[in-house]
Amino acid sequence: MADEKLDLILDELKSINSRLEMLELKHDLTHKKLDNMTLDIKVSERSIKKDIKLLQDAQDTLVEVLEQNGILPKIK
Repeated sequence: MADEKLDLILDELKSINSRLEMLELKHDLTHKKLDNMTLDIKVSERSIKKDIKLLQDAQDTLVEVLEQNGILPKIK
């Protein structure tokens, strides 16, 4: 009787341990995905900032050319 109860408890512990290992694996995978996503966001932010800078430079150049040709009044 006591051996049967002990066996049931051990089986339940094995089941709990198995589920815990699965949760740890899922946690590790989720953590890796989050790290990758964070890196992707940082790369995207850098690219967007670079693109904005290029657009600002192009806009400044366009305004300067238009001012020099008398199409826009000088605003500086």
